[in-house]
Parts: sequence; C-alpha cells; structure tokens
Amino acid sequence: MSKLTTAGQGTTAKGITLIYAQILPVMAIVSLFPAIPKLFAEFGAHPNAGFLIPAIVTAPSFCAALFSSVAGIIADRYGRRRSFIFGMALYVLAGLVPLFVNDLGLIIASRAVLGMAEAFAITISSALIGDYFGEQRHRWTAWVGISISVAGTGLIAAGGALADISWRGPFAIYLLAIPGLIMALLFIDEPKASGGSPAAARPQLPYPWKEAFLIGGVTLVTSALYYVEPLNIARVLDAKGAGSSTQIGLIQSATSIAYIGGAILYRRVHHWSIGQLLGLTGVLIGVGQLVIGLGPTWQVVSLGAVIQQVGGGFVIPALMAWGQAILPLEQRGRGMGIWATAFFSGTFACGGLVAVTTSLTGGLPPAMTALGILTLVCAFLARLIPAGNRSTSTVNA
Repeated sequence: MSKLTTAGQGTTAKGITLIYAQILPVMAIVSLFPAIPKLFAEFGAHPNAGFLIPAIVTAPSFCAALFSSVAGIIADRYGRRRSFIFGMALYVLAGLVPLFVNDLGLIIASRAVLGMAEAFAITISSALIGDYFGEQRHRWTAWVGISISVAGTGLIAAGGALADISWRGPFAIYLLAIPGLIMALLFIDEPKASGGSPAAARPQLPYPWKEAFLIGGVTLVTSALYYVEPLNIARVLDAKGAGSSTQIGLIQSATSIAYIGGAILYRRVHHWSIGQLLGLTGVLIGVGQLVIGLGPTWQVVSLGAVIQQVGGGFVIPALMAWGQAILPLEQRGRGMGIWATAFFSGTFACGGLVAVTTSLTGGLPPAMTALGILTLVCAFLARLIPAGNRSTSTVNA
C-alpha cells in the first residue's frame, strides 16, 4: 500500500523502521566491549583513565535514562515524527564523532549526546509501535526482543574485528544508523487516533500518573533482576573452569539463543494478563539463577543460563506492550519515556544490587542463589499487578 493510503497507520515498513531504532542502544554498548583494551592503550595515560574510559561505554545508557522522560514529553507536545527524526539524526552525528577527534573529553561528551539521542529514538519508537499497530503490537514487540538478541551477537563480533584494526574501528559501526535515519524520513508519519486527527493535535487529557508510575516501578524491578545474569554469568563460568575468555564468550552467545525462544514463546501467550506474563518470566529467571548459583560445573551453570534467557525473552515485549496498552495515544510518549527511564535505570541498579548481595552472602554464586529466590518471590507477587484498562485511543488498523 502507498504511504498516501496508510498515513498515520501501521505498515511493515514502519514496523521495521521502529525495530531498527530499538537496536540503537545495543549498538551503543556491545559494539565497544572488544575495544576497551585498545581504548586503555590509547588513553591510559590520562590521570582519570580508570573512570573515564569505562564511561565511554556507560555514558549513553546513563543519559538515556536521564532524558527519556523529557523525550516523551516533547514527542507528545510537538509530534512523534519530528521528534523521532531529530533523535535518529542526532544519533548518527554523535555516534561518528570519535572517528574524527582524539580528545577523551570530547569523546565522552559525544557519548553523552548519543545517550540523549537514544532517549528520543527508544522512547518514541516504543510509543509509535503502540500508536500504529494497536492490538497487533504484540507481534512487533516480540520482534524487538528477537532483533536485539541477534543484533547484539553480530555487533560484538563486528566490534572485535574492527577493534583489531584501530581503537576507532568500532565507532564506524555507527554508520549503520544512517539507513535507519533514511527509513525514518521515508516511512514514519504522525500517527492518527481513531477519530482520524494527528495525535499532537488532539486535546490534552489529564495525565494518567498512576498507570505511568506503576509501569515505571514494575519495569525498574524487572530490569534490575533480569540483568543479574547477563552482567555476571561470565564471572561464574570463569570460576567454574569454563576456559578462556573466547570460550566463555562462545558459551554465553550460545545460551543467549534461548532469549529468542522466549520472545517467540511470548507471541503465543501474549493474551495473558501482565501479572501472569511477569509471573512466568520471574519463575524462569529465578529458577535459572538458582541453577547458576548452585551449579557445581560450568555445564550446569550454562543450563541455568539457558533457562534464565528463555524468561528474559519475555521482558521487553511484555513490558513494552503493557505500557502501550494502558496509556492513551495522546500521552503515550511521556508514558513510554517513563518506561525507558525505568528500564535503563534498572540496568544501573543491577550492579549495586549484585554488589550488596555478594557482600552479604560472601560470594557471587551465593548472591546469584539469593537473587534467584528474590526473583521467585517477585514472580509470586506479580500476579497482584492490575492489568489496567486497555487504551482505546489507537490508530485505525
């Protein structure tokens, strides 16, 4: 169908564009993992290198957490399309800066701006999936989870190959954001509510703060508990004698395939209530972490990682679709901004949660066990989460 006959409505081209945007935060982080040693070799003489070089990797997520709510407010007020294109264009410009500068301060500043761009891209693409696709959003949020997993594996490999050429090499990956910007210019238009008017032109409704903060609180807890395994499994595998860093990386990549299985399974049960979905998610993640914590060998630990990743495949699709469903179109940008802020904040909170639990339990494996038990408790409590009213302010499908 032509763009003229699908103005403001969902199409495959729009869906692919929005999924492309969801991959950008993964691109910002994992593509640089292999370059960290090269970055220390290049900038290690800087007096604050120990803090600043890791900040090259973490700054985008930190700034995305700070600015996602702002991005949502701007999108609701000034329109989804122009705000989304702004974010995509800013991402391309900021991402490529390290290819041309040698100053560590400028590189970190560009990474902070990149995080601001991520905030716009992620928040508004999340809102637009709900705006465009209505009851079909589950199909697209599931593909978000699958695409992030596949892209993460490929980007790590590409980053490693480019890092062998130069410390600047992995930053060339940001050239891949240019097709996303072009697609946004060609395919993304302003969504229309059921009455046919653009979202930005509709009367402002009282903001549903109760629903927004419920989404934010549940997302924060879920994100923090989910990231316990991805951020720490390599250390557990190493302690269990899994072998070299290369072997551990291959094991972790193999177990992460189960994430795709979880996202596919979500599509079959997406009609469950959010409490049921997060209950199942929590059981899988919790059991997986228990197996990881108690596993006597790296093979058993790997089995726990597989179970955990199946549960992890539910996290983003379920939370995103829930937020899209219970927020009205006119306020969905701000609401998904709160969702994105909570999700990124959960990533940061995870590190402190694991550190405190490790200190209390006397080691990482017992900490994984304790957090697995905590996750199972949260899985039980998840059934108390109210589903909320489904938004009827969606586009004509």
